[in-house]
Amino acid sequence: MKLSQIVNIVNGKIENFKEDFNVKGLKSIETATKEDLTFTKDPKKLEKTSAGAILTPYFVESLDIPQIVVDKPDIAFYKLIEVFYPEEKKSGYISPKAVIGNNVDIDSTTFIDDFVVVKDNVKIGKNTIIYPFTYIGENTQIGDNCIVYPSVVIYKNTVIGNNVIIHSGAVIAADGFGYYQEGKERKKIKHVGKVIIEDDVEIGANTTIDRALVDETVIKKGTKIDNLVMIGHNCKIGENTVLVSQVGIAGSSKIGNNVILAGQVGVADHITITDNVIVTAKSGVGSDITESGIYGSSINAIEWKRWKRVMSIIYKLPEIIKKLKVE
Repeated sequence: MKLSQIVNIVNGKIENFKEDFNVKGLKSIETATKEDLTFTKDPKKLEKTSAGAILTPYFVESLDIPQIVVDKPDIAFYKLIEVFYPEEKKSGYISPKAVIGNNVDIDSTTFIDDFVVVKDNVKIGKNTIIYPFTYIGENTQIGDNCIVYPSVVIYKNTVIGNNVIIHSGAVIAADGFGYYQEGKERKKIKHVGKVIIEDDVEIGANTTIDRALVDETVIKKGTKIDNLVMIGHNCKIGENTVLVSQVGIAGSSKIGNNVILAGQVGVADHITITDNVIVTAKSGVGSDITESGIYGSSINAIEWKRWKRVMSIIYKLPEIIKKLKVE
């Protein structure tokens, strides 16, 4: 793609433009060659680059390459990735190697790949792509423009909206983790609820979302879920919320809108977290968070011998406090 075309796509202003050339790829500042385009958000930190051109928030006089000036060069770069590396178009196909149940409604524009299993009474909307080895249980509904990557398992009675992306290995609507004690025996509690995933949600690889006991586990629209996240039964996850890798949310918790739970955050059962909250990595949430803000209780790694000294003092704190009170 010509550099002049890229200027028009990002609606930028070009500086230091000497001659047009064909941009062959998009690369980082460190790896870009003279045939590539890169970007920087902070030109003050830019020492040099071998790129043929750069997206920048303002003109850098010391940099002798073409510079496309835009307000948000990172966002312009991300959008260009979609232009340079478009997804492969797939539509209007059901593989003869797929297993399709009875009373199934699959739109004529949808793509069903090899070894997909679609059980009875499933409905799939327009322009959706289902990749190989995916299982879709009875009475499930999947909307328009969805992508379900290989080896996803979607249990029965699940409802999935439009523009949803589900990555490989995800399990949607498995039984919630629940048992009751009868005598000396733990007996399984049967879960007969469902999972509802609204529009524009993305679910990472090997993430699990459990079905509700009798009601609904809900992921609201626009929420983005990383790989290896666990969401327990009956949970309600709000709109535009971000759950980073290895987050675990126990059953019947309610997470608000625009919340960010960083990596390895754990949320106890029946917890409510209000809107616009950030919880920092490795923190545990054991009580409700009722006010917006940033919360965290993680402990950074320190040198081991120093930590042992700290711990020895922590164990003595009750005695120290008692002594201070007496004095």
